[in-house]
Amino acid sequence: MISTEPPKGPLVEGERWTITGLDQNNNRLEGNVVVPANPSYDSTDREWYYRTAAARIYFTEGTNEFQVWDTRDPSRLVICIVRAPYRYASQQNTFPGISLAGSMADINAVFAKLSGSGTRLTGGDCTVTRQ
Repeated sequence: MISTEPPKGPLVEGERWTITGLDQNNNRLEGNVVVPANPSYDSTDREWYYRTAAARIYFTEGTNEFQVWDTRDPSRLVICIVRAPYRYASQQNTFPGISLAGSMADINAVFAKLSGSGTRLTGGDCTVTRQ
């Protein structure tokens, strides 16, 4: 029998997370995200996508790496890319990552600059904290 229920992903829906740190220009950043309900799942890439107008979270199943986006203000998106594995059952509540902030055009410009250039970010340290 095929279930018509939306998939339940690896993250706890409704849990509150904060993002703190410095953006790519060493400016302070802060973000707040509530883990969205009803994630979609891409079985080819084994990735979970959690989305609302105020938040996005991308979770890679094979590595347990994730990205947290505070998208409440489109002129200043706050993004923390975490490469440490997320495991809900663990007692770990903070996850260090690499951060970016700005409009989507600003963020795309950073990725274009970094792509294959050997350029490194001078800021960009963040922490995601589960509340």
